[in-house]
Amino acid sequence: MRVTFVGVGEAFDERLPNTSLLVESGNSSILLDCGFNVSCRLWEHAERPLALDAVFISHFHADHYFGLPALLVRSMEEKRTKRLTILGPSGIESRVNRLMELAYSNALSRAGFEIFFIECVPGEDFKHSGFRFRFALNDHSMPCLAIRLDAEGKSLYYSGDGKPTDATVDLAESCDLVVHEAFTLDEITLGHGDVGTSLDMARKSGAKACALVHMKRTIRHTMMAMIRMAVDTQPELNGFVPEPGDVFEL
Repeated sequence: MRVTFVGVGEAFDERLPNTSLLVESGNSSILLDCGFNVSCRLWEHAERPLALDAVFISHFHADHYFGLPALLVRSMEEKRTKRLTILGPSGIESRVNRLMELAYSNALSRAGFEIFFIECVPGEDFKHSGFRFRFALNDHSMPCLAIRLDAEGKSLYYSGDGKPTDATVDLAESCDLVVHEAFTLDEITLGHGDVGTSLDMARKSGAKACALVHMKRTIRHTMMAMIRMAVDTQPELNGFVPEPGDVFEL
């Protein structure tokens, strides 16, 4: 399994694109979240963007799904013909249709490729596009689905936004890589994780590695030395702070 960090930033970071991961295994690929400035970065970092099998949306905040119109219309302009699956919480199809109508009215009727929607439910798992999918709810200001992907003996957990819960710790059990939101260094912020809690979650789950993403811009850009000190307090865990374009091989 190969993970490309298309973006690692929070909603309003002027230096970093919104957090988004391109996950590839064999000939299958899925994009995890697609915020408003992600689509162009996907074309920058992906070798075969038109081969993308699926897009997973963790929750309905703009920095996690408002990039879909740009991704879809760019795919139309590039003459995509392959079916694209869009997965997400309850209501994903109506949300995407409304967003597309606002952004590019009637574009979907000219797509030239099929768009297939799957509503994801915590506790239910299925196989699609070469991956096994599993989900649990994170502690966020709106329902947010954490996701676990398994393929070819490797496993990835991605938190979306929010604090860990007992269910998400269980979901991430023994994963090769946990990618977790760490909005703050150590302060308590409603509906968001922090560096220490995210690292501790990965350690409790028995993960081999933990990538910290979606950090508050004022913290990431001014307090990296302190962030790295916090990472070093968990020597048994391969903790790191990725940059856009970084690749992690599982």
